[in-house]
Amino acid sequence: MVSGWWGKGAPSTIKSVYPKEKGDYPFQIYNPHYLRRSHSTLDNVPWLREQWPSPIYINASDAKRLGIKHGETVLVTSPQGKIVRPALVTQTMKPGVVALPHGSWTNVDEKTGIDMAGADNTLTIQVPTGLGTSGWNTMLCNIEKWHGDQLVPDAAIPQRIIF
Repeated sequence: MVSGWWGKGAPSTIKSVYPKEKGDYPFQIYNPHYLRRSHSTLDNVPWLREQWPSPIYINASDAKRLGIKHGETVLVTSPQGKIVRPALVTQTMKPGVVALPHGSWTNVDEKTGIDMAGADNTLTIQVPTGLGTSGWNTMLCNIEKWHGDQLVPDAAIPQRIIF
């Protein structure tokens, strides 16, 4: 019996080793903390939204292979949900890995079920890892070109005030 990472994760990332064939969720995504906010606190501050947009970071070779250009809106899917974000194409990411800043406030489109704000928790599921901790900050996903309207920059979205 296969257990551990290989038993749970690998079937989602690869379909076949020989011939080499990617699975439904070929990318590893992780959620770095970001200068714009502290977890989700301060995500609603207009000047922070203007200074630090909340993109998804993708390696330049992966972006080229997928036909994704810097600044274009992309669809990110996991078994748990879907989000859209502008792509930040860079050489600083390892191929096969994307980074989505942690802490965006959720804004789910009721018609499509897609989170238009890119909240990382839309894509995650609690995975017990032992010793009283949970694996929240990394998961498997797919990333592809978005064929809907391009996203409005976060700084142009009206500030939400919750009473």
